[in-house]
Order: sequence, then C-alpha cells, then structure tokens
Amino acid sequence: MIFNYFALFLVSVVGIVFLDDDITSVSIQEWILFAVMIYAVLGIFRHYRDLLNQERRRR
Repeated sequence: MIFNYFALFLVSVVGIVFLDDDITSVSIQEWILFAVMIYAVLGIFRHYRDLLNQERRRR
C-alpha cells in the first residue's frame, strides 16, 4: 500500500517537471498534480503512523 502512495508521488513530481513550460506561472495541471502529491504524502504519513501505533500496542 505504501508503494502505491510512493508511486503516486513520483508520477506527480515527474508530471510537474514535464508540464512546466513557463517557470514564471503555475498551470492548473501543476496545481492538480501538487494536490495529488500532498495526498500521497499524507497517505505515507498515515501509514507510518499506523505502523507506529501497532508497534506501541505490541509492547
């Protein structure tokens, strides 16, 4: 599951790099990919938080 979020993050980064025609402005596609990137990072943090909570319950 965490690999899906990581892949989503990487695709967003690559998409932003390739869609950046004009470095002085941000297109709507770049904003959407940035939102997808934030979603992926939050998913990764949630996954690690859940793993930490499971480890704490074990002790």
